[in-house]
This record gives sequence, C-alpha cells and structure tokens, in this order.
Amino acid sequence: MKKSSILLLGFLMFVFLSHPGDVLPQTAEPIVIGAPIPRASTYGQNGERSMILAMEEINAAGGIKVGAVKRPLKLEIVDTRDEEPGVPTSEVLLAIEKLILDKKVKILAGGPTMSECCLAALDLFPKYKVMSIVNIGCWTPGWHAKTGKDIANYKYSFRLSGNVAYWMPKVYSLLQNLKEKYGFNKMYISIAEAAHCKAAAAAIEKMAAPDGWTIVGKDIHPLATTDFSMMLRDVRRSGAQVLFIWDHTPEALAMINQWQDMKVPAVPIGFVGPTEDPVMWKQTGGKVAYLVEFAGEGGTLPGQKITPLTEPYFNAFKKRWGDEPRGTGNVPSYTVLYMLKEAIERTGSLDVDTLVSAIEQTDMVTPGGRLKFDKTNHQAIYGNNPKEMLVGQLLQWQDGKRVSIWPKEIASGEYKLPPWVKSAK
Repeated sequence: MKKSSILLLGFLMFVFLSHPGDVLPQTAEPIVIGAPIPRASTYGQNGERSMILAMEEINAAGGIKVGAVKRPLKLEIVDTRDEEPGVPTSEVLLAIEKLILDKKVKILAGGPTMSECCLAALDLFPKYKVMSIVNIGCWTPGWHAKTGKDIANYKYSFRLSGNVAYWMPKVYSLLQNLKEKYGFNKMYISIAEAAHCKAAAAAIEKMAAPDGWTIVGKDIHPLATTDFSMMLRDVRRSGAQVLFIWDHTPEALAMINQWQDMKVPAVPIGFVGPTEDPVMWKQTGGKVAYLVEFAGEGGTLPGQKITPLTEPYFNAFKKRWGDEPRGTGNVPSYTVLYMLKEAIERTGSLDVDTLVSAIEQTDMVTPGGRLKFDKTNHQAIYGNNPKEMLVGQLLQWQDGKRVSIWPKEIASGEYKLPPWVKSAK
C-alpha cells in the first residue's frame, strides 16, 4: 500500500474513533427547509436575510445533530409574490405546493405574508402533513382564531410572528399616554384595504371610543395608493390630533412624505410600510421625522439589550449584510431556524408529528425575548416582559435615528412632539 494511502486511512480512522457517531456536514444529506417568501417586499427581503444568516451560523458551527449524525441546513426558497398588487391567492398557494410536491419538503418557514394568503394556506398543511411556521407577517387575528377552533386539524401550523390582537393594546397604551400628557382626544384613522389593517382599525376603535376618544374620520384606501393629499386635507379639517395609520405597502411612504410637506397638525402613529427600515431617513431626506412606527418584534435597534442574544444578532446581521436589521420579521426569521435546531436535536428526529409536540414545548431565549407558544392555537406569546415572552416595540424617528419609545420596559427614549403640533392642554 502506498504511503499516501496509509496516511489517508489513518486519518479517516482517527476521525471515526474521535467522533464515532458523527458524520461531517459536508458528507451528510442536508435538512431542507422550504421557505415561501415574497421577495419583492422589504419584509420578505429582510426576513430572508435573517434566515440565511441563521443558516450560515448553524452550518458553520457544524449543522444540526439528528441522533448521531450532523447534517447541514439548506433553504429552498420560492418567491410567493404575495406582497405584490394583483397577485391572486391561488398563485401563492401554487408556489407553496410546488415546494411540497416538487422539492419534497416536510418543513416550511417564512410566509406567506399577506393575511388573506396565510389564512388560505392553513388548509394545505394538514392535507400534505407538512409543518409550516410563519415568521414573516400574517398579522391577522383570524389566523390564531382559525387554528384555535380546530388545533387537532391545524396542528402542523405555528406562527412565530406577532399579530394585531397583541399589538393594538401596546399601541393604544401609547395613545393613552399621549392623551394624558397632551390632552389629545380626536383621532383620524387611515388604513389599507387588507384584513390585518381592518382588524387593527377595529381594535383601536373598540378601545378608544369608550375611553373618551372621538373618531373624527376614517379612510380605507386600495393597496398601492400613492396620493394621500385629499385624505390629509380631511385630517386637517377634522381637527384630529392623532392620525392612526395601518398600511403595510411600500407606497404608504408617500403618506408620510405628504404629511410632512403639508405640516398636518396630527401626530402619525401606527404601521407605515417600510418606514421602520434604517435607510428611510436618508431615502426620505428626513421626512420620516416624528413618525411613530410599530416596529413589530423587538431586538433590531442599535444598542438594544433585550436579552443577551439581542446585540450579537444585531452586530452579526450588520456585518453580514452591511445594513442594520429592520423591525418587522427579522428576529422571528432568525429565531425560527434555531428553534427548529433545538427541537430536532432534543428529539433526535425529523418526523413532523414528533416535531409538532416538541415545538409546542419550546421555551427558549431569543434576541426578542423568551419564546413560548400558546398550545391551544400555536401562536407565539407576546407581551411587555422579555424575561417571560416575546416583545414588540414602537419606535420614533428622531434626529436621523430610530429610537425605541414604547413599551417602557425596553424604551431607550421618550416621545417627541412635532414642532407644528400643539398640545391640547
């Protein structure tokens, strides 16, 4: 036998004896995770980046140990296009079915993001007995209402992202603070034609009306609307002191540009398309100043230390992509693969039914707080205490920076009133 062959054999024996139960990730079959993602949307793009970052970190650390075998992760991404105007739900469902049938995936993570699409997709997963974890968007309370009515049927579905049923009390608690501090009690509501936007408006109205607020106007505009000047004139004439907005589309940025240009004397608060993105100050020339934006899941602002994992995630994302992470979708998208890793290694199995039971028992620290699921509907639990649950946050653009102003448990600054808006006290 040649000397080179003897050396190679010796090396292989050393590897085997040193790690008798391990197979190096390079030689093992990858664990494929199907990722249905709307790639044209900023939510999809940033969620995809966080998932890729987590995959790269997990693989660099040796992959996922399934029993005695270490296996790498592989994301099989398909563009669902569900954030694009005019894309029918049927096409989104076909994209998901393509992952299941053509790529043979048993676990999906990502979207769909649009509420109407994620509701319709729920019925695919029991049909094919595949697991789905939504971690980008799908904010309608209808999701957990549907799963909660028949969790035995919808047991394969989990939602790591938040929803407006959790978020609206948080937004309203800030409104109460502004009411007490400035005497505001008149609100105008402007929302996009989408299920989660309507749910957000309904929740705010339900809380505000009995608490002394007057809803002085309401606007429901089609998706991709770009001219809000007439609506903003109505806001001015109505005497509103607060403009509550819920519109996930990129075009909603035009509303804030026009609000700033017109110096409308009503403070904008809610969810406004891409305005939580760290590039928005530069992109708008500072016109996002004073906007209060619900930033979805916490853990994405500079200097935040919600948990010991928050700052390392922020720094890793910025190093990998050259940008700071945006609020919505990033932390759940980073978390989902680590959650799957933990469940797979805890059970030593890739069997979907086994993993369902394991994920129901999840209790782990993430960059955005402590992750646990409501076992009755498979929704991740959100609140204000990051030691006990995941935390969402509201930020305000101040002097070129995104500042966390609410809830108080994780806030790094206080709300600032626009100089052209007067206190009602």
